[in-house]
Amino acid sequence: MLSFKKAFLLPLLLLSACGWHAGEGDLIHTNETVVIPFAEGDWQGTLTRKLVDKVATETALTVVNCDADLELAVIIRRRDEENVGFRYDRNNRGERIDYIIPSETRVTLFAEVTLLERATGCARMGPLLFEASYDFDHDYYSSQNAVNIFSLGQLTDYDEAIDAALVPLYEKLAEKITDYLQNAW
Repeated sequence: MLSFKKAFLLPLLLLSACGWHAGEGDLIHTNETVVIPFAEGDWQGTLTRKLVDKVATETALTVVNCDADLELAVIIRRRDEENVGFRYDRNNRGERIDYIIPSETRVTLFAEVTLLERATGCARMGPLLFEASYDFDHDYYSSQNAVNIFSLGQLTDYDEAIDAALVPLYEKLAEKITDYLQNAW
């Protein structure tokens, strides 16, 4: 059986560690600044830029480069591509043949997000996994005259289409993360 002293100290110890704190109110409203370092796996910085824009304009937090109350750490964990639309292929004369090729793809991005309290290093939110997807149309990899387009050093329509699709995809993901920051507390 616990003594009175131990029974009193145990809840006090639990409340003072990293994790839940009594009487703080909304975390996003009790802190004023946040730093958003480059998202791990965001090679061109597009997701990071979108996050900075969204957090700065849609929350009460001020985005700074250093000496912030909070840090928003983002890691892109996975990118999946799935063919969701198909069409019949055509031969060199333009006639339809009985061969189905992909013409629409869904790209899905999974990102792990953690909001850290910089003074203590404690995670105040997360890590949470966010997911966003975007569908886009494209042409098939092959060319009608059967030339190996990769040997010519050219990008395919698919490569260009997926690069273009990543911009609105990062926008959707940044919106989801910002909405959660704004509304989950």
